Amino acid sequence: MIMKKYGFVASGGGYRSFYTEGALVWLRQNGISLSHIASTSSGNNIALDYLLWDQEREELPPVLTRTMRLNAGDIFHVFKNFLGLRPSLLPNGSYLFTVDKDSCRNSLTLDQPARQEILSGNLATVSWDIFATNLTRREGRSFRINDILSEINPSTLDRFMDVFLAGITTIPYFKAIELDGDFYLEGGYLDNTPLRTMFEDSEVDEIIAVDFTDYDYHEVLKKLYATQVFTLPLNSIDMYLLVSDIQLSLPNIKIFTEANRINRMLEAVDKTSLELDGKTYYRKPLHVLSPKNLESMTISLKDSTIQRKYFELGKNDMAELSVSCLT
Repeated sequence: MIMKKYGFVASGGGYRSFYTEGALVWLRQNGISLSHIASTSSGNNIALDYLLWDQEREELPPVLTRTMRLNAGDIFHVFKNFLGLRPSLLPNGSYLFTVDKDSCRNSLTLDQPARQEILSGNLATVSWDIFATNLTRREGRSFRINDILSEINPSTLDRFMDVFLAGITTIPYFKAIELDGDFYLEGGYLDNTPLRTMFEDSEVDEIIAVDFTDYDYHEVLKKLYATQVFTLPLNSIDMYLLVSDIQLSLPNIKIFTEANRINRMLEAVDKTSLELDGKTYYRKPLHVLSPKNLESMTISLKDSTIQRKYFELGKNDMAELSVSCLT
């Protein structure tokens, strides 16, 4: 029996990405391997954690394992792992935090030779693309991590961290990353679920993607508009986070619409592929996990256990999708 090769797209979504990690963990624990991963924003963190996972010796990926313990020290490390935050000593109003690259790399366990060996081994069988937004040129760019880390050494890890951070940077929270002379931001500004390289990969049979756009913005706005004036500081923060979420996630409805339309068009003309501008795109079944009303900034004073709930929800939804769609 020929096993299908699956591609997985890890969307951005703040701490909603624990849902994505639940889906990835379920796939590996149930023997469904991936041949291609594409990610952006917080999806980069999840993809990296998955590719650093020594399943023979660990029940869960390393950063996720720390998160699941959920004590105060570990929550601090979660912030550190996902963002590597350092507030400016003298804020000038253009950005709130910088990311210490060396500290971030260390906290992601990338300085450990054993983890480097695991990552190298996984990249020998899985292609990984990080999608970022080139703000200078106003265009998206996919970085093939397998090429960057064809050999793992201090120089290639430094390049990787530049690309990794470029793919998770949002403004004005963080300072834009300067890479190859251009400014970069996270890929969500153009495409929060970067499917394109999946459709270009002839080795991928079917695609699994996570979509966080099923969110009740109407009810959230009603609640925020009804907030009393004396709660202005907190209300302003919540509104600012909502605006960011709308900007980074809502346009993805169009991305999925276009992907499904292209599949239907190829099917209608009885073609499995189409060449355009020197690239070949293949018709592929697209399976979408679409949880409803997950908040993006889930590690907060509101609920310090929500990341565990999202992780379990991702596992359960992936199991249900597998029963109905994956064979």
